[in-house]
This record gives sequence, structure tokens and C-alpha cells, in this order.
Amino acid sequence: MMAETDGTAVAVRELVAFCHRSGDIDQRFQASPTAADGQRGHREVAQRRPAGWEAEVALSHRWSDGERTLLLRGRADGVERGAALVEEIKTCRVDPARIPQAQSRQHLAQGRLYAAMLAQAEGLPAVTVRLTWYQLDSGDEHILEQHYEAAELAAFLEDSLARYAAWLDTVAALAAERDASIAALAFPHRDYRAGQRRAAELVYRCLDRGGQLLLEAPTGIGKTLAVLFPALKALATGKHDRLVFCTARHTGRRAAERTLAQLEDGGLAATRLTLTAKERICFSPGKACRPEECPFARGYYDKLPAARAEGVALRRLDQPALEALARRHELCPYQLAFDLLPWCDAIIADQHYAFSLGATLGQLALERGERWSLLVDEAHNLPARARDMYSASLFLPLVRLARRAARGRLRRALAAVDGALADLAPPKAATGERVHPLDRPPATVTGALEGLVAAAAALLVERPDVLAAPGPLRDAWFAALNYLRVSEEWGEDYRCDLQLDGGGEPAALVLNCLDPGRLLARRHDAGHASVAFSATLAPPAWMGERLGLRADAVWHRCLSPFEPSQLAVTLEPAIDTRYAARAASRDALVARLLAWADQHPGNCLVFFPSHRYLADCREAIDAGLAGRRLWVQPAPGGPPGEDLLALLGTARDVFALCVLGSGYSEGIDLPGDQLCSVVVVGPGLPQLSHDTRALEAWFDARGRDGFACACLYPALQRVNQALGRVVRADADRGAALLIDPRFLRAPYRGLLAPHWDYRLAGAEDAQPSGGR
Repeated sequence: MMAETDGTAVAVRELVAFCHRSGDIDQRFQASPTAADGQRGHREVAQRRPAGWEAEVALSHRWSDGERTLLLRGRADGVERGAALVEEIKTCRVDPARIPQAQSRQHLAQGRLYAAMLAQAEGLPAVTVRLTWYQLDSGDEHILEQHYEAAELAAFLEDSLARYAAWLDTVAALAAERDASIAALAFPHRDYRAGQRRAAELVYRCLDRGGQLLLEAPTGIGKTLAVLFPALKALATGKHDRLVFCTARHTGRRAAERTLAQLEDGGLAATRLTLTAKERICFSPGKACRPEECPFARGYYDKLPAARAEGVALRRLDQPALEALARRHELCPYQLAFDLLPWCDAIIADQHYAFSLGATLGQLALERGERWSLLVDEAHNLPARARDMYSASLFLPLVRLARRAARGRLRRALAAVDGALADLAPPKAATGERVHPLDRPPATVTGALEGLVAAAAALLVERPDVLAAPGPLRDAWFAALNYLRVSEEWGEDYRCDLQLDGGGEPAALVLNCLDPGRLLARRHDAGHASVAFSATLAPPAWMGERLGLRADAVWHRCLSPFEPSQLAVTLEPAIDTRYAARAASRDALVARLLAWADQHPGNCLVFFPSHRYLADCREAIDAGLAGRRLWVQPAPGGPPGEDLLALLGTARDVFALCVLGSGYSEGIDLPGDQLCSVVVVGPGLPQLSHDTRALEAWFDARGRDGFACACLYPALQRVNQALGRVVRADADRGAALLIDPRFLRAPYRGLLAPHWDYRLAGAEDAQPSGGR
């Protein structure tokens, strides 16, 4: 939906979804598994139609009730003018005869709207609507035809637009209230912190111009408020239509919710929504999304209008409020969040919802023709996260487990995938390496996976419980869907690797995204403006490219609100933490850590570069630690252990051993005496692996320093994030220890945060080195 000078533009698909959806949520029946499948099906149907049949016919209609004007627009799948016929085509992989009536009625309604527009545009007395379900595997067509008089079509069109206009009046009234509240909204503190005002000005200018901004704001400056406050002001002045606050961790989500709540206490009246992962909000975990198993899917679309009206009026739709709303109306809370999305002013969402290959938010903005701005919190995390989102792996052992558990057509499809992967085995002479590179994704594997997806779609209709239950069948199905989706994005920034087992046989096929910039840029382009902010976004040119930002993106480093002396950072070069030197230096490292614990009372976080290194030192630290409580971060897959953040909130003698880059080294707020010092053991460079070698080679081939881009820059970002945990408020003071001789060398030293007091170990009474 987009406001224009002569009316409000509305897409036919949007109007249908609002007015003519009914019945249940039932994920067994989808138009097509992928966009590529749908496009192929439409082409195949078009090739069967007569010469007078036209594809993708643009139609429009202007409607007004005297106060509001709507411009309805869309493209009919097919029009045969000589026969006065409009065709709506839907592709599927299931028996079309089993498609629920409610879904067919919805698609028929779409055809009726196109038919009404065609009849009015060309003065036709009647139009036939043909709904065609095209079965992708068999090529069969299931056709439903309905004949409508022009008057009947006109009444249907009028009723649909009038209902939608009434809803828009409700939304407009809420928007007017919102804009008035924002216009009167004052900054919630007496004054801006150092650097905070300049940050807010740059954010507003970026949103005004539809630009892109890299904002490096030191920890403690109040980044969240510095970004959200001007973004809301820009909303009230029409600079953009909606803002999306993208978070990397739950701590970022909580910070955004707290900031908005603070502004709401100051008079803000805006509708905000927090998107929550399905596994965290589902009312029927482990059950299939269909009416027979989940009562919250039953009659969902019939009950949606009342919940939607109540939801937008509530204004504050965080997870507890959304769950309460869904329970009152007996609706699925996960789906309800997405149906409320188009009507919310501020959306708090994990980066996945904005940047993954199946990202919902950008697609919704494009479909509605709206200007959505992305505010990307802790943006330094996004490139690595995006690499994972844009990569895919197929594990042969999983396929074989699933094959043993499957029956019938699904088992045969899994056997075909098994055979296609096994046939990739390289000649025995070439199996010296455990990774065998391939030129591109093998077509044989892609074909076998398409067969598996088709078999799974058929099984979903007959036995949805089989794929709903956790286990190898569902895991293999999801892996196939993800691989096919990723393979469609194949480009020079990808590598296809066949991983081999100890005997030189295929173990996994991996599509490895080396550089996510190209695909991230596509997501940024779908929005109006992008603000990427973090305490660590250097070097700016490297970071901007990895984030997919344009070359003209603005980069700004804010001033620190703190004095350098508030964090005294000691550089300890006498202990070598490189992998080859760890055994020899372990005793010296443990002695240094114990001395630090003795000299610096209060809570301390010690960050190791790996769980293995931490485990090698743990016993000796425990034996020598006196008068302090030792806490150790659990290894992956182990028992969860005591909640560290809760412990730091109450205890003042904790010596915690953690891993650099984990959730404890960034994104957490421990002001006052909850944290007094941190220690970083080594710069945390990634271990040498096939992946890091491939990354280095990728950057080297493009004229960059491969080691710096692939290893050094990300590692020093993690170090700076760890340093930023100590000083969080004006009165905070603390200490930090960086252990390794490399911290004294260029370029390591030049990449350390410039605003702290750096001193060499043994020279604590000397003049501080300051800055870089």
C-alpha cells in the first residue's frame, strides 16, 4: 500500500489477503515450494494456451467514496479477450482435488477482482473466471470455471474496496495520533551524551535521503536511543513508512523494547511489534500446522479480523502481549504476528527476518510499495551470520538415517539423493585432502533433491505428522529445501566443496558463501534506508563491503562519552598464546590470571579464544583461586550450568572463564560493580582451516590483505567488544588485561578501540599511552 498524489495504491493480492481469506491455517497446501517452481509452472501453462491468450496483463481501477481514493492495481496471470476470460494460475505438488475450498475461494476471489477490472475497462457484459491448479510433477491441470455478469463483478469489487477503505480509515486515525505524539515527544534525558547528538543527526539525515550509514558508536553512548529517537521523528514527518530494528541477540531485542517503553512513558503512541521465533512462541510445539492437530490453526482466518483490530489498538505488541492477544482469540501467535506486521510502525526482529534468503520483511515492503528503513543493531555480527544463512550443507549420514526411517515414495527419493551424493566420490588418487572442491553444484544432486521435495509435498497431504515430528526425516527435508534455495543464488562468491570421510568417501556436500555482500545488498535495496551501527565497525571500507552497503555509504565514528582513564588497559606481551606456544606458556598464563584475580577484586570475565584452551587451564586456575567464586562457560552440547548474568547481578566475587565471541563478550550490560574487569587471552584469531584458507584466497584474489580481512579484523572486533563490557555508565571505572605480544604490534595495536588508557605491563605507573 503506497500513498500517491491522486490516491492510495493497493495491490490486488493485498486486497484479497485482507478481505477474502477464510478457514484454517494448513501448511500442507502451498501454491508452490519455491518461486522458481511457480515461474516454471506458469511458463508451462502459458505454452499450452491459444494464440489470443495474453500472460501477465496489467489491470487497474480507481475507486473513491468521496473522502478516500484507492488505486487498485495488479497483473492477471492470463487474459483471453476474445473469450472474455481471466485466468488465475496456481502451481502445486499435491493432488489439486484435495486443495481446501477456502483456499480455492481465495484464489477465485483474486480472479473475480481482475475480471471486474477487465469488464469495467473494456465494457464487457460478462467475464468468465478460470482458476487453474497446475500439478508440477504430473503436468495435470485442475480447472474451475465460473461465469459472472458485469454487475455482479462490480458489486464484488465495490464491497471489497469499501471494506478495505474502512480499515484504512482506522489505521489513518491511529497514524494521526502517532504523529501528534511524536511531534510532541521530547528526548528522554536532560541532554545528549557526548557523540550521541551527532549520531542522531546523521541517522535522521540518512532516513531523510534514503541513504546508508555506518555508525560506529562506542559502548555506553546510548546507541539504541540515538538511532530509534530520530527514526521515530522521521516517521512522523513522512520520511519513511515503517522502521525495522534488526537485532543479533536477545539482549539487543530487550534494549530496543526498553528504549521504546521509555519513550512511551514520555508520550509516544506508536504501534510496535516484536517478532519471535516460532519455537519460542508456538502454543502447540511438536504438532503440525493444520486444524486437525492444532486448535489455534482451526478457523484462524475467520477469527483474524477481530484480533487484528484489537492488536493495532493495543500499540505495544511484545511477546507477552502478543501471546495474550492470540489466546483471547484462540489464534496461532506466530502467524498472528505476521498478519499484524503491515499495520505496525516499529518492528523489532532478528536479523534473519530481514536478511535471510526467505526474508519476510523486505518482500512485504516491496509488495506494498512502502519505504521501510532497516536499523541494524550490532551490525558487526551480520556478515558472519549472513554467511551461515546463505550457505547450505547436505550430510550423507543424515540422508541414510532418513532413508532407513522412510517408506514408499519418500524412501525412493532419499535413495536417489544417497546415490547422487555417493557418485561424487573422487578418484582414490585425489583423496589425500579431506575436502574436494567442485566447479559448481552437481546437477545430479539438484535433480534428486527436487524429487525429494516433491515426495515430501505429497506426504504432507497424506501424513503430515511424519514430517512434523523432530527426527532425521524432517531434518533431511529441511536440508533439501535449504540446499535448493541456496543453489539458486550460486555465484563467484560461492564455493562448492565435497567433504570426505576418513576412507575418502563422500560425507557432505557444502555450498559455502564466502562473501555475503552481494546478497545482503539485495536486502538493503529492498528497503528505503539502512543504518548499520555497532561499537566495532572498523575498518570502514572492509565493513561496508561485507555488509553489502553501497560505496557512497556514510561512515562515522562517534566520540566516546567516557574519559580514557575510566578503563585502564594493561598490555601483557610476556605470554605467548599462539597455538604452538600454549603448552609451554600455560603455567605462566595461569600465574598471571591468578595474580590479576588477587590484584583486582570484584567480578571479572576472562575470555579464552576456544573452549579447548579454557579447559586446559581450568583445573590449575581452580586450584590456585582463593576467595573467589569460579564460573566456567559450559562447552557446546553440555549441561547449561548456572546463569552467569543472574550470578553477576547478585555476587561480587565471581571469576568467570568464558569464550571470546560468545554471548558473554558482547551485547550484555553490566553497569556499576556487576563487572570490574576483563581479561582477554590472545587476539582470538580463527584456527587455520579449509574455510579460513578459502576466505583468505578470496580476499587476496581481489587485491586485499586476505589474512587481515578473513582473520584479523573479525578477531579484533571481538576483543574490542569484550573491552566494552566494563564501562557502561558515567560513574563506572574498571580495568582490562590483554595477554599476548601481538597486541603491541601493528596492525593489532591500531585496531584496538582508540578511547581507552593503554599501558604496558610492569609500567602501570608510567604515562598512559592513550588512544592508538
